[in-house]
Order: sequence, then C-alpha cells, then structure tokens
Amino acid sequence: MQRFLQLTDWLNEIVGRVFSWAVVLIMLITVYDVAVRYIFGLPTLWAFDVVKQLYAVEFMILAGFGLLHNQHVAVDVFTAKLDRRKQAMLEVVSYCVFFLPFMVMLIWQSYQFAARSWATKETTWGVIAMPVYPIKTVMVIAAVLLLLQGIAKIIREVSVIVGEEQA
Repeated sequence: MQRFLQLTDWLNEIVGRVFSWAVVLIMLITVYDVAVRYIFGLPTLWAFDVVKQLYAVEFMILAGFGLLHNQHVAVDVFTAKLDRRKQAMLEVVSYCVFFLPFMVMLIWQSYQFAARSWATKETTWGVIAMPVYPIKTVMVIAAVLLLLQGIAKIIREVSVIVGEEQA
C-alpha cells in the first residue's frame, strides 16, 4: 500500500514539475507573437492555436499535482470545527460518492472522445489545421493521474479513520 502511495505521489509530482514549465513556453510564444505582429507587422498563423493547446495540456495534466498538494477547491466551512477523524470520514464518503463515479465516467468518456479523434485524425479549424487528437489523449492521461491521486487520498483518509495515519 505504501509503495502505491509513494509511486502515485512521485508520478504526479514529476508530471506537475515538468508540465508547469508549459506556462513559460506559453508566455514566450505570446511575447513572440505580439512582437512580430506589432514590430514587423507580420501576424503568425500558428501562435494562437499552439498557445491554446499548450494551456489545455497544462490545465488538464496538472489536476493530479493540484490534488497532491491540496490546491483544489474545498468548502472548509463545513469541516473546520470537526475533529481530524470526522473530517477524514466525510472526505472518504464524499470521494466515494462524488469523485470516484465522476472519474470513472470521465475516463470512459474522454477515452471514447480521444479514440474518435485518433480514428479521424481530427485537426483544428484554423488556418494551419493542427492535430487535436494528442490533446484529447491528454484528457485520458490527466483523468487517470487524478484518479490515482484521489485513490491515494482515500487510502490516507481511511488510515486516519482507523488510527494508522499514512505520510
């Protein structure tokens, strides 16, 4: 069990650290596009589509990293006055009722979405017709990473309930 927790945390940490650099690439492409457009009067045909796809990748793939570091939206007003054990119980129930079914559906639907895109070699409607299927594949990968991190969270919360808190 401990090995699963460590591997899941490590995987989301590595993915998060690597893909967080996409924001730098997004900024550089945007600055380049603005400079070329206003200084030389030469608009780029590709910059907007590339930035949009990079942002989509960054937004999706960092979800597991965000959950690992508790950077997700939480309504603590309901749990703040509860002791740690009761908070853990509420977390486990809410993850089992809301998170797990949603993640199973998300993985299933995003897989079908990506598979259709790969089958047709789907592209954007822009001037340069960039491929869309890699981005849609990222949806599946991101959902799996988030599911793994959610399972790790449930395991940790259950260990709090039974009095064997995991690191």
